[in-house]
Amino acid sequence: MNSFNLYRKVLDYETYVRKYVVINIPSVHRDIRIRFLDEIYQLIRNLYEAIYTKGNIRIKNITEIQVSVSLLDFLTTKVREMKCVSNHHIDVSVDKLAEIKNMVFAWKQNEEAGKN
Repeated sequence: MNSFNLYRKVLDYETYVRKYVVINIPSVHRDIRIRFLDEIYQLIRNLYEAIYTKGNIRIKNITEIQVSVSLLDFLTTKVREMKCVSNHHIDVSVDKLAEIKNMVFAWKQNEEAGKN
């Protein structure tokens, strides 16, 4: 697994969400906006930790990345329900997140297979 490709995808996702999704969440829902950005930064932090560790610690960090991706998916669903962001922007962000999710899943499988 090339972690650099995953890193670029995560940064692309962060830039897109910040530019087209988070900016359109009304101030009334500031809590969701803050939580969304916090979870993206947590995703990036866990990615760095997974890159720079090995063994069981790396697998733990990859699992944390999967948790962050799941929470981002949940928050995206909440934003879609609020109908404050266009469906096109939500769909693109979901596609980007799905790509990240697939890469992380494959990375975890490779790490676990390498341990056996």
